[in-house]
Amino acid sequence: MLLTDLPSGMWVLTGSVVSAVEAGELREGDLLRVGTTEVTVTGTDDHVLSEMTRVCVSYRPHDDDTVRGEGWTLPRAHRFPAVQLLRTESVECALCEPGTNVHEVLVDRVKHGWVQRWVCAQH
Repeated sequence: MLLTDLPSGMWVLTGSVVSAVEAGELREGDLLRVGTTEVTVTGTDDHVLSEMTRVCVSYRPHDDDTVRGEGWTLPRAHRFPAVQLLRTESVECALCEPGTNVHEVLVDRVKHGWVQRWVCAQH
């Protein structure tokens, strides 16, 4: 479930948003900007050197139907401008009995940041 799909009547405050992401934090499905091209992460893998990571990506180099795939070996600290970073987060009503009103939602760290507080419609 996406954060925007929480049942109506909910109140959500989100924390600061993310504008860049390190290569070591990438996950499959993340969208990045490399130059003027939007790139989709299709996979990641550890490298034999702990400070490096392998990242597989796909992209459309000329905004047409051609899709290219590449594998990059990068320092884990290399930063990319982020377009979309969906992460699963457990969201719980701040006023309900603990553990009784919890939802697992996908939060786009670029658009929404982190959920700081959520209050359900019953409150």
